[in-house]
Amino acid sequence: MPTRGGASDQGPATSAGRTGPSPAPEPGRTSWSAVAGLMGAGVVAAAQIGGASAALPVLQDEFGLSSTAAAWYLSTVSALGAACGALLGWLGQTLGFGRQIRIGLLAIVLADLGGAAVDSLAGLLIARVGEGLGLVMVILAAPPLLAEVSAPAHRRLVSGAWGAYLPVGSGLAALLVPPALGWVGWRGASVADAVLAAVVLVLVLRWVPSTGQRGRATAAGLLGALRSRSVLIITAAFGLYSAQFLAVVGLLPASLVTDEGMSVAAAGVLGAITFLVSAPGNFLGAYLLHRGAPLRWVIPAGCAGMVATAWIVLDPAHPAGLRVAAAIVFSLTGGLVPASLFAALAAVSGGTRSAGAAIGLLTQGSALGQLLGPPLVVAVGSAVAAGVAARAVLLGCFAALVAVGATVLPRGERIRPT
Repeated sequence: MPTRGGASDQGPATSAGRTGPSPAPEPGRTSWSAVAGLMGAGVVAAAQIGGASAALPVLQDEFGLSSTAAAWYLSTVSALGAACGALLGWLGQTLGFGRQIRIGLLAIVLADLGGAAVDSLAGLLIARVGEGLGLVMVILAAPPLLAEVSAPAHRRLVSGAWGAYLPVGSGLAALLVPPALGWVGWRGASVADAVLAAVVLVLVLRWVPSTGQRGRATAAGLLGALRSRSVLIITAAFGLYSAQFLAVVGLLPASLVTDEGMSVAAAGVLGAITFLVSAPGNFLGAYLLHRGAPLRWVIPAGCAGMVATAWIVLDPAHPAGLRVAAAIVFSLTGGLVPASLFAALAAVSGGTRSAGAAIGLLTQGSALGQLLGPPLVVAVGSAVAAGVAARAVLLGCFAALVAVGATVLPRGERIRPT
């Protein structure tokens, strides 16, 4: 278990009058500036999810997007992660994680600027593919690089806190993009997003080492991740967590509009807030792990909170205020789970030739859960007379499997470097 405290630095070491990229952190020291830069990159990447969702009604009007085209526009990111996560993560290790995260941010900048200039549906979809590719590159490169720039005493804290990138980036974008659309239009909002990504890219260039674990992608590195019992369990658990989280929090705004007669704007704000409160849960989980709490306690605690509140969120017979409050508790307690799973993956694969493939597998599991979870939960509820009960039972089964996965994770397993 990591100890409390530990050495840290105050940012990149520079000599008088010298500027440039941060060197690799000294052994045993945490580069908090590099951690901040990587977290910022994750938030910007995740903003491509929430921002696209918020801007979609405007884009549908301007480009005449059909429901099918709109769905494909939104799901491009998940589709890329689900189809190519492990492969891109494995190949990215050849490039080097530091270089990969820079290229990913640059792809987001160029795609946002290109998207603001297009006047055709084909151009819009191409720009979206560029955003998705940049996002996937960032989220694949950041976790193993965070492990490299963190001292052993802080590794669980930093790796666990990484899980907050998604609710923070997506949630803030969902809150901020709608007013931005009213002020500067969707093209102006896209340019603003490009500027923000460019600022983060400059910080990453300044603070984050460009070296890091690098080497030719080998079959042994990929097989090391595929053969690791821990990596496979963590991947499956993350997929099940993502499925239940999106099935509850992601579908909440539509349910509030349909069942409670709430306006689309009000439901969207409540949905964004509910998504955002997962971030404090992530930070709490990271802190508990840093203080020595075992995974086999933290993950089941998060699952228990999700099980206890899911039924209330799903049941339209409850008052709207109670359903929203339950959703907030669901999201907050659920945040303990991704923090723990990211920390567990870093402990198993960080610093090995299998690190890229391992985070790629986790990304695939998460993307598959996001793609399949909500439709499956809705289909089960529609097929059974007691729809709400059936959905709650299915979600409870998902949570139980995640908790079981935490208890059967091999203790102390680590992929051997090759």
